[in-house]
Amino acid sequence: MYAYRSYEIDHCSLSSPFMYIRLKDYLGLCFREMGDCYLKYEEKIGRLFGLYGQFLERHPVKILVIAIAVNCLLGLGMLRLEVESGAERLYTPVNSQASKDRDYLENIYPSTLEFYPHKETTAFSEVLILTKTRGNMLTSAFLDDVKKVDNYVRNSISITVAGTVYRFADMCAKQSGACVVSGDIFLSNDFKQMMLVNNITYPIFKETSLSSLLASPSASNGMLVSAIGVKITYYLRNSYSDQWEKAFVAAIADVPVNVSELAYSYSSALDDELENNVGGDILFYSLTIALMMTYASIATSRMNCNFIADRSFLGQAGVFAAALSILPSFGFASLVGVKFMSIVGIMPFLIIGIGIDDVFILMSGIADAKSVDKSSVSDRIYFMMKTSGIAITITSVTDFLAFLIGASSVFISVRNFCIYTGVAVLFCYLNQMTIFSACIVIHERRIKGNRHCMACCVTTKEKESLREDGKTGCLLYACAGYPPKDRRDVDSPLERYPKKLIQKIVSYLALKIIIIVIFTIYFGLSVYGAIHLEQGLSLPNLVTDDSFFHKYATWIEEYFTTEIVMSFNVKNTLTYSSAWTQSVITSVLTTAKNDKDIDSSFELNWLTAFKQSTLYVDTSESAFITALQTFLTNITQYASDVVIDSAGSTITSSRFYLKTNSLKSTYDRGQMMLRMREVTDNSAIPMIVYSDPFIFFEQFVEILPSTLQTVGIAIVVIIVVTIFFMPHPTLITIIAVTLFTILLGVFGFMYYWDISLSTISMIHLVMTVGFSVDFSAHICHAYLAVDSDNRDAKVQLALDRSGGPIFNAAVSTLLGVSVLGFANSYIFKTFGKLMFLVIFIGLAHSVLLIPVILSFIGPLNNKGEDKESGETSPIPGPNSKARSGPV
Repeated sequence: MYAYRSYEIDHCSLSSPFMYIRLKDYLGLCFREMGDCYLKYEEKIGRLFGLYGQFLERHPVKILVIAIAVNCLLGLGMLRLEVESGAERLYTPVNSQASKDRDYLENIYPSTLEFYPHKETTAFSEVLILTKTRGNMLTSAFLDDVKKVDNYVRNSISITVAGTVYRFADMCAKQSGACVVSGDIFLSNDFKQMMLVNNITYPIFKETSLSSLLASPSASNGMLVSAIGVKITYYLRNSYSDQWEKAFVAAIADVPVNVSELAYSYSSALDDELENNVGGDILFYSLTIALMMTYASIATSRMNCNFIADRSFLGQAGVFAAALSILPSFGFASLVGVKFMSIVGIMPFLIIGIGIDDVFILMSGIADAKSVDKSSVSDRIYFMMKTSGIAITITSVTDFLAFLIGASSVFISVRNFCIYTGVAVLFCYLNQMTIFSACIVIHERRIKGNRHCMACCVTTKEKESLREDGKTGCLLYACAGYPPKDRRDVDSPLERYPKKLIQKIVSYLALKIIIIVIFTIYFGLSVYGAIHLEQGLSLPNLVTDDSFFHKYATWIEEYFTTEIVMSFNVKNTLTYSSAWTQSVITSVLTTAKNDKDIDSSFELNWLTAFKQSTLYVDTSESAFITALQTFLTNITQYASDVVIDSAGSTITSSRFYLKTNSLKSTYDRGQMMLRMREVTDNSAIPMIVYSDPFIFFEQFVEILPSTLQTVGIAIVVIIVVTIFFMPHPTLITIIAVTLFTILLGVFGFMYYWDISLSTISMIHLVMTVGFSVDFSAHICHAYLAVDSDNRDAKVQLALDRSGGPIFNAAVSTLLGVSVLGFANSYIFKTFGKLMFLVIFIGLAHSVLLIPVILSFIGPLNNKGEDKESGETSPIPGPNSKARSGPV
């Protein structure tokens, strides 16, 4: 690829003192040849962008009108906007093993009239009753409060449908004709009497397991000593259950209790609260846009009363172009059938941040062009597109591809978010290249005609000329101006002083060493944090802090055990009278119960119960089934656990139940599920282990490999794209290593900021892949574009060109997301935290670490000798006359 000049190395002895020098010179020449090759390559690509710039300069108004019209027309697609909701649908993997198992088992085991909570799911309303002081609940006063709550739920909460009043007794799921209420043991006289004499057995009392019903229980010698509360669940099975649940939530807080307080929820509470989660934070959209427009105006204004060169309105136009891209992205995604979901609400913050970055890079490009009085508007736009047009294309393409890869995720929430955001990135880029660039052309024409920045039809002059014309007072300060002669006349204080400080910092060897030491410490902290990063999504984090579900979910996690009842299901027809079949089933259940996370004292086994009954017969399969049918008729608890064919001759399927110990860690839950599947997979007969919570446990085992795969593929694709636009091995290596260390820092500091790896944070991590390369690509591209035969000088010139835009793009984005610190939504807060991490860490890498590395090993072109090995070349400052345009 590279045509190296012949350079012969003498075949001298390795001990020759000239061998090292000659090899060093040879390698240096190779890298300079690479630089020359890159410049020729970029010249060809840059020429294409420059030609587009000249076309744009000839038709700015037409392109501006057409682009805005296209944005608005595509925005009409929002009329077909559909909303996707549901925690299971959004935050669990598509076509997971658990969902397939559920569909299979639902076809085999249909619902029956007799309801058992461990066998099937149904609608429910649940109340957590805790003592106000978190003291012992074993008092008559507390039990009186529990009875008040129960009486209120059963008698005071009702709905009216078509003139008919429905109370809990009309809505409840039933077993043997009675309503099923989990925790009703606390309402019994037996419990109260035994409590008064301190004789409540634990964990089993009157054949009822108390461990999952009590809050923070304490026991001694098999007797309950204390607890701070109880959990009571009211199961519903009626077509109007959802209406009754809403009435329950609206009324339950009004129960007059004395020594306790309540938390409550219902079966679809999480889904309903998720829909309201982001809606309350809509105000932050307008605040973010206002803040970014204000900052863009300040950062692009010279503040020297030059009303010809002033660029503040141009900065606002850039923010407008970025914000407008949100409209067609929503419209286009809706047109192709991608459903909207609440987490897409963070996308506008992201897109405006990307757009601001492009705005500052384009404005820096036009500022670097030859002055207005020495070149035409066409030449200046040609230069801007040739340099900055390529720069924003690199970052936009990498951002787009990162989201395109994320759209292949197994999580619906990640997939839809990446589609919406990827389309928005594309439209944001197109808007910057059309709408904003057309505004730059109009701005340049105005400057060329000496017209006022606000009253564009009015021509004006410098202050001295106006004074000579007899103008005085406000006219001198509100109308005077002159065309800029170089970038010093347009750079604002926010563009000028930060990069000067950075240039000073990276010009001293001692400070370079300190920077390397700091980043070494940062790397160590990042590795530690990434190793200890937790996985899983905490339910309280999905809703706002003031939601009733947040209080409920927090109490569940903090005070109650999490015990999961699992069914072990035999798939095929077997001869159950056979001793071999029975021994295999017993072996599977015994192996499972030997697991550290399984409660060995719990087992619901119809086969064991049948064998212990007087009805048991195993002389033949037909006799076995006939006796079993009689047994199931008498013991209805097991009736739905055995499926017998219509002829009554074979058992086509059956199931058995085990229970876990309390599992608080999401990682432990996921690993337990995998181990139980391994037990059934190794069984001599085909079996399925399933529990409804497995649907959500799939996330815990899928999230890490899915995230690593998505981020890994995105990194590879981004590097390939960067190679296409910037084919220099040294720079590609620097960008790749920087991309890795930035992402490692984001992963690592998630641990310190108490952010777990979940589907929500995965969405943000896909976003950070694109952002991680943006600033690094800008500084590396600027380093190769400037011309100097000294590494330190090239670093200074690169910072002069891109340091200001990078700094202001980062600060404006951080300013925009800072408002999310006041958001109620966990989704918004997590987005704000991860945006802060990737922008801050990316900024530090691009303006500190990369310049230091480039000052040591940065490539040089072949325009002159490397003066670092002999003569000392002066290091130009930010206003140096050294050439800073592309070669």
